[in-house]
Amino acid sequence: MEHEPHIRDLLTTLKRVAGAFKADGVPFALSGGFAAFARGAPPSRHDVDFAVLPEDAERALEVLAKAGLRPVDTVEDWLVKAHDGEVVVDLIHSPADIPVTPALLARAAPLKVDSVHVPVLDATDLVVMRLRAFTEHECDFSGPLATVRALREQVDWGRVDAEVGASPYARAFLVLLGLLGVTGGKGSAMPHEPPQYAAGHLQQALAEDPRTAEQGIRVRVVGDDVYLSGQVSCPRRRDRVLEVARERMPDYRVHDELSVVRFDGPVREERLT
Repeated sequence: MEHEPHIRDLLTTLKRVAGAFKADGVPFALSGGFAAFARGAPPSRHDVDFAVLPEDAERALEVLAKAGLRPVDTVEDWLVKAHDGEVVVDLIHSPADIPVTPALLARAAPLKVDSVHVPVLDATDLVVMRLRAFTEHECDFSGPLATVRALREQVDWGRVDAEVGASPYARAFLVLLGLLGVTGGKGSAMPHEPPQYAAGHLQQALAEDPRTAEQGIRVRVVGDDVYLSGQVSCPRRRDRVLEVARERMPDYRVHDELSVVRFDGPVREERLT
């Protein structure tokens, strides 16, 4: 098994490369796993990635060589590489054959990474780049899923959908995110699933969530509106049903048509409005 660099070595290389680029005036932004780390995701354990303009790739490699890193040959035509001891540095200029642009680098924000400020790619751009990389041979969702869960509130999901929607592999991942409730945060503009599926998924969630465990709730979805009807045993149970529904369907308006039926005496129905 190939030995992986220690996280401290990776961070040291990250700061070394960023310092060299700043000193030489190379436009760049932190990309990949450490960009996600700077925005709240788990850190990378393999390499350090930077985004550079295609016309700056060779110059950037020369800057790293002057800083003591060792450029290495690569068969890929969308990046160039250098080694800093055991740490691999990828300079990505055309991810998924789409060139890095000045606009993409301009959207990067200066964030603090292990005591230094580094321009870090926008969260939406990070997710777009990652989803564009899915192919029939590279389609493992486990790592990207952990990343997007951490970044979900920072991502414009409408822009992600618009930019990667032509890829069936990216579409499959976005469907998974929707079913898991990941894409329902701020900025989400993902299209709703068919009403019958949305209703079925919410009914299943209400049955399985330990806060509710409700089997008898009826769910009706009309456009952007969700109507909940049926009987629950107490006002607290009603509140929990509404809470779960709003969590699972944050882009919909949830309407309460539930009735509270008390069983602590003669059976009577209380209609709450």
